[in-house]
Amino acid sequence: MFDIHNLILKKKNHQPYNSSELEFIVKSYLTGHINNDDMTSWLKTILNYGMGTDETVHYTKSIINSGEKIKFHNIDGYIIDKHSTGGIGDKVSLILGPILAACGCYVPMVVGRFLGHTGGTLDKLESIPGYNGLIEIKQFKKIVKKVGISIIGQTDEICPADRKIYALRGETNTVASLPLICGSIMSKKIAEGIQGLVLDIKYGNGAFLESKFEGKKLGKLLSLIGSKCNVDVKYFGTDMNQPLGNFTGLSCEVIESINCLKGNGPDDLMKVVFQLGQIALSLAGINSTKEKILNVINDGSAYEVFDKMVYEHGGNINNISCDYNNNIEIKAEKSGIFQFINTKKVGEAINFINILNGKKDNQSGAEFFKKNNDKINRGDLIMRLFANNESNLIIAKKLVNESYIIN
Repeated sequence: MFDIHNLILKKKNHQPYNSSELEFIVKSYLTGHINNDDMTSWLKTILNYGMGTDETVHYTKSIINSGEKIKFHNIDGYIIDKHSTGGIGDKVSLILGPILAACGCYVPMVVGRFLGHTGGTLDKLESIPGYNGLIEIKQFKKIVKKVGISIIGQTDEICPADRKIYALRGETNTVASLPLICGSIMSKKIAEGIQGLVLDIKYGNGAFLESKFEGKKLGKLLSLIGSKCNVDVKYFGTDMNQPLGNFTGLSCEVIESINCLKGNGPDDLMKVVFQLGQIALSLAGINSTKEKILNVINDGSAYEVFDKMVYEHGGNINNISCDYNNNIEIKAEKSGIFQFINTKKVGEAINFINILNGKKDNQSGAEFFKKNNDKINRGDLIMRLFANNESNLIIAKKLVNESYIIN
């Protein structure tokens, strides 16, 4: 029998794990035989010492084996998903998923909650009154077949070990580890029963990975894991040196996504949607032109797919709102050229104001009025923070003031 303390020492001595050892760590933490303190020590060891490619593949498979792997039968179409490594204002999944389904793909999407400075897709969807993202696998498969897409959170059936490890990583500052990121992403995606996967690798001062080189390294590793698990993977690097789109938060991001599906999305956000959409459709063997994507937006079919999916999950998009009691405007104190230098601070601020009396404040968020390299005059509006807790906004303002400069 293995011992977690000996396994930690083994890694510190730069010795690789075998599949049995990694299976032991994952299974033992899930069942409570490894406590949070010891698992935190192991996570920090991996953050500092890393894991090789074979170890990362074994770790990923161990997480998959902790739960059920979904199998789709009698589906006449390509089964594909999209995943982003996360950034401020990143709502691409809410837009691209329905577009791909409207184009003839099937999109089973298992998503996470907020992690570190980034928002979670499930948290955003739950801002729609009635939306239930924690349904059983049987219902999940039924919605995918009926509508073309279903977006859920991790359940006890899908990669339960990752669900537990994911939460601990967020609490212990061990998010930015390539092997742990790979295991978390690919385990959930492979367990979905997909044939193809498009990865949006974010890099920059608002992402977990700050350099394009790190993003490329992650993309290659994720692609390799996919190939070893019979999933076609394509990755694309996108800049996250500023917030994506005009809003970040919860309900405000869903509303912006709906506007995108209706053909009224901001240029920077839609550029990423088109780029990833064309890659995904190419994987699926479907006409991968920008015009194909525009067609399903302009004829209303992409929006209709999103509407139907929300309905099947118990929600009603007509009931979503962004009504807040308090807001603070951030204005330029001098003229010059605007530049975000630490976009993570915006994410930290938004995650802070998202909490109201210990619960999520679905009406909170931020609206952006300036992008990098914009000319700005003294007194111009940079962003507006809004929430139902005024004291939270005052603290959040201090954080966002550290996120930009004007030269």
